[in-house]
Amino acid sequence: MHFEILVEGQSELTALSIIMSKIVGEYGQPHTWKIHKHRGIGKLPTDLNVSINIDDRTLLNNFPSKLRAYGKSMSDNEVVVILVDLDNREDCVLFKSELLSVLDHCERKPKLLVRIAIEELEAWFLGDQAAIIKSFPNSKIQLIETYIQDSQCGTWEILGKVINDPKFRNLLLDNKRSRLVLEEKVKWAKKITPNMTVDENTSPSFNCFTHGLRKYL
Repeated sequence: MHFEILVEGQSELTALSIIMSKIVGEYGQPHTWKIHKHRGIGKLPTDLNVSINIDDRTLLNNFPSKLRAYGKSMSDNEVVVILVDLDNREDCVLFKSELLSVLDHCERKPKLLVRIAIEELEAWFLGDQAAIIKSFPNSKIQLIETYIQDSQCGTWEILGKVINDPKFRNLLLDNKRSRLVLEEKVKWAKKITPNMTVDENTSPSFNCFTHGLRKYL
């Protein structure tokens, strides 16, 4: 099986580039994948039949046109995977149904797997305490005791506190999508993901992602 994976940005690309082989096996034996990063999540266009907007490189803006293109070219041995953050949206089920509805605007529907990290990708890291400790030995792991897994509570901020990032105070002064915050998130993903144990993670949204991929194997 081949997976075409659409993600929001570099931290997701970094994490999935490392962990995909732990989920589906080493690349090419026999499964393959390609991960496409975008400039943030954006939003679905009002007209789902609209052509691609080359001036807007966000994930959701380009999703309908990309899905139509995949439908025309993909074989039965290929799957489109879209991974997005729930962020502050109130209804995960509704958000997922909105993304799945884009299939109705495809002349030929590709196989599509929609997966949502709740609240953010950093929830997946918080679901593996052992990986955090191994990656950041000075972590304040006791802070996780106040964290409810996959809750909407400022996930990346909690991870920053847990790993005791020396830059964290400055990061809090920036917007979530600022360059400095995004760069630090990439560093966290690069350090934590190699130490993660896929089948022992306590994040429901991470487990939903892994199970979704594996059902195609």
